[in-house]
Amino acid sequence: MEKMTELVEQITKRLQLRSARIDKADKLWDAAVLVPLVDTEAGPAVLFEVRAEGLGWQPGDVCFPGGRYECGDDSFAKTAIRETCEELGVTEDKISLCGELDFLVTHMGPIIHPFVGRLADGVQLSCNKDEVAEIFTVPLSFLMDYEPRVAHMELANRATADFPFDLLPRQPHDWHKRKGYNIYFYEYQGHVIWGLTARILHGFMRRFRRELQANIL
Repeated sequence: MEKMTELVEQITKRLQLRSARIDKADKLWDAAVLVPLVDTEAGPAVLFEVRAEGLGWQPGDVCFPGGRYECGDDSFAKTAIRETCEELGVTEDKISLCGELDFLVTHMGPIIHPFVGRLADGVQLSCNKDEVAEIFTVPLSFLMDYEPRVAHMELANRATADFPFDLLPRQPHDWHKRKGYNIYFYEYQGHVIWGLTARILHGFMRRFRRELQANIL
């Protein structure tokens, strides 16, 4: 009984020294993006980037400014601001951070930490052409009335040859569906916004619909 008491005390002490985090044993990594709000002739709008064709991951896709968390960043907000400055050619003082949206744990690896921020009025943008092919804005008034197309994706897994089927004979040998999820598609002036970017946008529009209706319509 004394050993159990001592063990529990040691476990309790260790657990109280740190907050619980997401288990990253499956090689998860952190990234942060900014949902940039800008004032345009068409009213308040959201700014998007088109990824450069030379990039190895999702070239030509529409995205928000952002990127991978680095050790020198003291917060995920810092990552979002740093990446936005690098990609759009602006300085930190031109970005007013509003706050953080719900983060996304993806099946592809990154944990996305989205932030909302405003770019200063009249700010001059000078895109990093190695990363950004172009930028464009979508008025919030347009997004308020827009119903995105919704499609569905399925995730499945399959055991490899080293799986101990002798221990679990009922385990499927072929692909086995695990779950499904929605994919949203927004179209605007020839651009297609989809994937994680559309999911973040959809969540933003849903969460702040009341504020948008009061200030946009």
